[in-house]
Amino acid sequence: MEARAGPLPMHKLREVSLRAREKVIRMGLLDKSVHVGASLSVLDILVAIYFGRGLRRSGEKPTERDWLILSKGHAVPALYAVLSEAGVVSEEMLEKIRAIDGLEGHPDYRMDGIDVSTGSLGQGLSIGAGIAYAMRLDGTEDRHRVYVILGDGELDEGQVWEAAATVTHLGLRSVVAIVDVNGFQLDGPTEAIKKKGDIAARWSSLGWNVLEVDGHDYEMLLEALRQADAARKPTVIIAYTRRGRGVGFLEATGGQHLDPRRAKSLE
Repeated sequence: MEARAGPLPMHKLREVSLRAREKVIRMGLLDKSVHVGASLSVLDILVAIYFGRGLRRSGEKPTERDWLILSKGHAVPALYAVLSEAGVVSEEMLEKIRAIDGLEGHPDYRMDGIDVSTGSLGQGLSIGAGIAYAMRLDGTEDRHRVYVILGDGELDEGQVWEAAATVTHLGLRSVVAIVDVNGFQLDGPTEAIKKKGDIAARWSSLGWNVLEVDGHDYEMLLEALRQADAARKPTVIIAYTRRGRGVGFLEATGGQHLDPRRAKSLE
């Protein structure tokens, strides 16, 4: 089953976001290993792509449709919630998050609505580059987009920069990279683990069209997606977000998981 995606008017996007956010929190209450913080930071980006911009998914060949690669795969609960809003994932399946007969803890391409399996960070942009090159060979790169969502901590991986250089070297304009800059990675604040420098300047130095937005502002996100469609070279959207967006104690600490002692207030 394919996602019944947008575009929707602005007030509907906010309604979808609220419902999807509640679903992520519910999954986090069901399984304490769920990456709630990272899922809530990326959720509005996913809503903007699926329901604001709208994905073109009806092509007969793999190169005749849009792709979405969630390279920061640990945030897949956000994608499940959005796919639930699109009618692809049932409410019952959301209740089986990380269960042996339910939803995986990382994206699995064998599931409806998931384009690429991810988990090991740093690989998504390379996969996206390969898909975009195939689109060029088939003459479809001007009609479709390959969206790749990365985390800011993921930028520590050298493979990201090899892929970034390859994409611009080949001029793969169908690639739209989106970096979810929430300021945290596995072991703590991103700047404490490894300084990232000027992220926008790093991408720009490789020849990317660079756009910076508030990753929770739908007007900014949709305008950036429109500009990416019009650009004649690869675009990266630097989206500044809040880890745990919508859950006060997570936002305040940059927390990842729901603390059972504090989560009762969310039930």
